[in-house]
Amino acid sequence: MKKLVKKNLKNKIKSKVNKIIPDNKFLPITKVLPSMITLSSIVAGMTAILLASRGDFEKAVIAIILAAVFDGFDGRVARMFNASSQFGVELDSLADSISFGVSPAFVMFFYATQNVKGFGWIVSVLFAIACVLRLARFNVMTGDDEVPEYWHYFFTGVPAPAGALMALTPIMLYISTEERIFTCPYICLAWMVVVALLMVSRIPTLSLKKMKVAKNSLPVFLLCFVLLLGMMYTHFWATASFIWTFYILTVPYTCIKFLKMKKSFEG
Repeated sequence: MKKLVKKNLKNKIKSKVNKIIPDNKFLPITKVLPSMITLSSIVAGMTAILLASRGDFEKAVIAIILAAVFDGFDGRVARMFNASSQFGVELDSLADSISFGVSPAFVMFFYATQNVKGFGWIVSVLFAIACVLRLARFNVMTGDDEVPEYWHYFFTGVPAPAGALMALTPIMLYISTEERIFTCPYICLAWMVVVALLMVSRIPTLSLKKMKVAKNSLPVFLLCFVLLLGMMYTHFWATASFIWTFYILTVPYTCIKFLKMKKSFEG
């Protein structure tokens, strides 16, 4: 009886409050949080350009890494609070084009490619366009029911965040080794072209969302993860360079796995 009285009282209070402040004019902060995280990604990407223009490339790369972290969390937060929307999807895609297309292109331009007259700027534009095309294709494929089932286990081409960090690998390698070869504008130029082509290609690449760990291998997996964290703490740039080099080396393996899966689905 007491619970019923309390419930009725609560409903009456809520009704009176709604008359003063209608619910349909306000959104819970949890509904806005994913978009706030997405916009933080843009802020990080734009900050990276500013830092690179001042010659602070180490902090510029960290800013883009931070943008990738924000990009990885906004979707998960949206699903956690049931705040997914078409607005959020479109905002995320536009943010990615800035943080992982325009921003890395400018960072690499200020870092080395501007020294190749004419071609440096052309390649920077090419990289940004490749990122936008990759994102547009991803958006189309996400809503395409005709995409074969086995494709859902892979990404088509290199994802935008991974492509951005791959493009910045020469900077990471230079910071960790201080070898002047990683500042060579022609090497950086060629590398950006390769990464741009990988982003727009239809090469299947690794999707962490679909990866599984065998129960028997769980202790070893966790031990390797802790070791990786320790290496990140003590030798951050060398470990970051290793991670992206390893990622590139997984592409042939992923292609073989894709062909086997395709054969089993279609055969």
